Amino acid sequence: MMIKHLSAFCLAVLVANSALAAEAVKPSPKINYADNLLMNSKTAKRLEGMDTDEVKLALQEARELLEQAKAAHNSGQTAEGSSLSSLALKKFTQAAKLLPKSESALKVLRKRYLELDEEILSYLEWYDSAPYVSGDEQQAVDKAKSEVLEAKGLFESNKYEAANKILTRVLDDVVVMTNRSMTSSEIVNSLDFETPEQEHKYELARNNEYKRLIPIAEQQKAPKGGKLMLFKRFVKKAEEIRVQADSELNSGDITLSIKTLQNSTDQYLRALRMVGIR
Repeated sequence: MMIKHLSAFCLAVLVANSALAAEAVKPSPKINYADNLLMNSKTAKRLEGMDTDEVKLALQEARELLEQAKAAHNSGQTAEGSSLSSLALKKFTQAAKLLPKSESALKVLRKRYLELDEEILSYLEWYDSAPYVSGDEQQAVDKAKSEVLEAKGLFESNKYEAANKILTRVLDDVVVMTNRSMTSSEIVNSLDFETPEQEHKYELARNNEYKRLIPIAEQQKAPKGGKLMLFKRFVKKAEEIRVQADSELNSGDITLSIKTLQNSTDQYLRALRMVGIR
């Protein structure tokens, strides 16, 4: 009888210890999330279907880290388990970046390339028609054209992200260069126009270029409140003065029209400076 009671007691102790052990190590939401992501997600299934060794190795390493995280957590090393699960998620993210883009994502990249290419071309065309281009500017223009051709080659090889990266840098460069060209008093003062018509053509090009920068600046800088109101006030004033300049040209007073154009350009410049474009 005593042996029977003792056996029952031992069994009860074992059951109690098992229950306590189960309570001591609670499930980790982080590890559960990683497990579901690495084993059952659509991304995981896409990675499993890839044939490249680089992708397979990255996925394998991520899952091995996950198993190590589970083992550490279940043995009571919760901090180690959490750290290893973070490494597993990081490795999985790196593997996911090796996946080819979806068709919708590729469409966005192609569209962005065309937008960047068109915008850069409009700047470079300004230099082609400008009455004066310095040696440094021409060198920069030639460099930009070379980089545009490089990006075109990447685009035609379906390397859209690399192409867009180059064009984004080129666009930033030509915007800064064009802005400096149009605001440099040294260059403007060094121009020696043979006729008023040439000078008017130059001032008209400057005015048109600043006008073209206005919507780009408003979109990129997104001014708010009073700053936006003042920005729009400068733009409206510039447009009104431009109408006046056109009227003076039509009436035959080209000299006055040139001065009025300069005033209009100054208003556009004030608007751009208002939102931080120098």
